[in-house]
Amino acid sequence: MTTPAPKAKSGAREELLAMESARQAVVDSTRRPWWLIAAYTLTLGAAFGSWTLRTPTAWLVGGILFVSGIVGFIIINARLKRRRGTLLKFSGGSTVRLIAMIATLTFIGQFPPADSWQPWFAIGVGIAFAAMGYLYMRWDDADTAKKLATGDFDPNDLMP
Repeated sequence: MTTPAPKAKSGAREELLAMESARQAVVDSTRRPWWLIAAYTLTLGAAFGSWTLRTPTAWLVGGILFVSGIVGFIIINARLKRRRGTLLKFSGGSTVRLIAMIATLTFIGQFPPADSWQPWFAIGVGIAFAAMGYLYMRWDDADTAKKLATGDFDPNDLMP
C-alpha cells in the first residue's frame, strides 16, 4: 500500500522553492546598480584623497567633489529607485563594519606623509576609501536584499 503523502510533500516543497526563488528574483531586481555605487564611492574617494594633499586648493576641490557626489547620488538614486521604503537595521555587525571603515580611513588621513610621497599617498588613500566604501555598500545592499527575500526582519523595521 502506497501513500500519496510523500508526493504531496514534494509538491509543496517545490511550490515553496518556487515562491522563494521568485521572491529572491524580485528583491535582486530592486538592488542598486553596481555602477551607481562605484561612481559614488570613486567620487567620495577622490574627495578624501584630495583632502590628504593638505593644500587649500585641494580642500576646495575635495569639498566640491564631496558635495557634488552626495547631491548627485541622491538625485540619481531617487530616479533609479526600484524599491519603496528601506529596512532599518539595528544589527551590531553592520554598525561595527561602518565605524571600523571610517575610523581606519580617518586614522590614515591624520598623518601627513613626507612631501616625496605626495601625490601617491593621496591617490592610494582615495583608492582605499573608494574600495572599502564600495565593498561596504555592496555588502549592505546584499544583506538587505537577503533579509527582504527571506523575510528575516521585524515588520516594524520597514521604513517608508
